[in-house]
Amino acid sequence: MEAEHRHCKVCGKVCGLDEETCSDRCKTKRETMIKSRKNLTNLLMVMMAVLVVIFAASFVR
Repeated sequence: MEAEHRHCKVCGKVCGLDEETCSDRCKTKRETMIKSRKNLTNLLMVMMAVLVVIFAASFVR
């Protein structure tokens, strides 16, 4: 059984097979969400690196 349509990754409405979103509004929302997730991931990585440095520094004394 072959899919004839896809659903929007933002709102769930039906969209074409070659599209991930149903409208420009949903496309903008999706891009914003992706950018936000990337920023959060980068922040968490920096925080982990800082914690590792602090932890390692505590053993140097």
